[in-house]
Amino acid sequence: MSKFNRRNFLKGIGASTLATMGAPSVSFAGGGSNNYSDNILIFVFLRGGMDGLSLFTPMDGHQDRGHYETLRSNGTMIPSNQLLSVGGGFGLHPAAGPLQELYQQEDLAIVRACGLPDYEVNRSHFEAERYAELGTPGNRFTQQGWLTRHLQTATNYPSSIPLPAVVAESKITFSLLREPTAVSLRYPSSFDFDTTTSGGFNDDQEQALADIYAAGSNELDAAGEQAMTAVEIVEQVDFDAPPDNGAQYPTRADNPGSLTSFGDKMQILAQLIKQDTGLRIGQADQGGWDTHNTQNNLVVGEGFYDNVRNISEAFKAFFTDLDVAAPGGGTWADRTTMVVYSEFGRRAFDNNDAGTDHGWANTSLVMGGGVNGGRQYGQWPGLAPNDLFQGADLRGTVDYRSVWSEVLLKRLHNNQIHQIFPGFPESEYKPLGVVSGAALEPDFNNDPDLIYKGGFE
Repeated sequence: MSKFNRRNFLKGIGASTLATMGAPSVSFAGGGSNNYSDNILIFVFLRGGMDGLSLFTPMDGHQDRGHYETLRSNGTMIPSNQLLSVGGGFGLHPAAGPLQELYQQEDLAIVRACGLPDYEVNRSHFEAERYAELGTPGNRFTQQGWLTRHLQTATNYPSSIPLPAVVAESKITFSLLREPTAVSLRYPSSFDFDTTTSGGFNDDQEQALADIYAAGSNELDAAGEQAMTAVEIVEQVDFDAPPDNGAQYPTRADNPGSLTSFGDKMQILAQLIKQDTGLRIGQADQGGWDTHNTQNNLVVGEGFYDNVRNISEAFKAFFTDLDVAAPGGGTWADRTTMVVYSEFGRRAFDNNDAGTDHGWANTSLVMGGGVNGGRQYGQWPGLAPNDLFQGADLRGTVDYRSVWSEVLLKRLHNNQIHQIFPGFPESEYKPLGVVSGAALEPDFNNDPDLIYKGGFE
């Protein structure tokens, strides 16, 4: 199987080509739904360790409701009659109404008890985040992110993609570590060279810099060439275009005229997708989940409540916005799958400060195109004292790599699991059926030397 050439992403996307593009609309000769090359993955990381037991909670009638009320007796317990039922004895947080709508529309799947494997449980933010984003639990020194290795090993992408990977943050995340085609794009209006002062770049200087990068062949040249290309593309995207279908991204509680930071990030990604820039991989992060004290599960406009409202409204708006026709048939929403993950959950019991401390397993979400939604996946481990991990945490039953591998195989048609998640044995891959699609046969050749072939370090 031929290796994906990231340098070829940039071929034929020079300034002369971009000048004729107008609003970016690129025809990919190799693209098409027959090989899933035009599908899009959005990866959302909830940084800080989101309390999954407050997002997805046993209700009255569930065998663990009594255990939950006992464990959450210091101020984080959510009354059953305030939860939004999703069946199976569980309910979503009262601020998650838009998520309940997505679930009822069968566009959202809930993965229970998901996280790092049991032999690599880690309650350090720094290490657990890196384990997840690098795709190598137990090794936080891996030199490339899991999405980097997906892009490097994918064989079904067309040879020219103008803007393949965008992180709607101020810097590249570990998921796309050492991916030269990845672009960080938090504030599109300032994504340009300084041309406002006497010392700023002019067009001739920008072109000269682009020519220098294009003539080189190393990783720095590729990154520089991509940056020059990205500037020209981003300049042509209308980020002020109104959302489609009346989509309403969340606004700030203290300033209803402004979008929340996360809502703004999701709208940026939606505009890049709808205006056909070639985006295949996007990432956005939402922080503020490290709720050791005064978690405020039920205080409208504060703490956990407002964070849940923020992401719920943003996810609903994002897919509502994308529900418009895409070139070649279907809608952009059909092509876009989102995976939502947090580095770990919180303790099953709350603390004396009305908060929760670091735990293990968590609630993960998968939504959008190809998702078998309206269902809950993964074995629920229980909240009885003997069911808890080390007597304290929700026990993990789903390795996060199983969920992400299934998305790669069925939605992106990349079967190089042994390279994307090195060290992940076939015996531990347990697909849940979260997404649909003609899955490729996964390649689990776990020869450890393979990770060093073809440029891996």
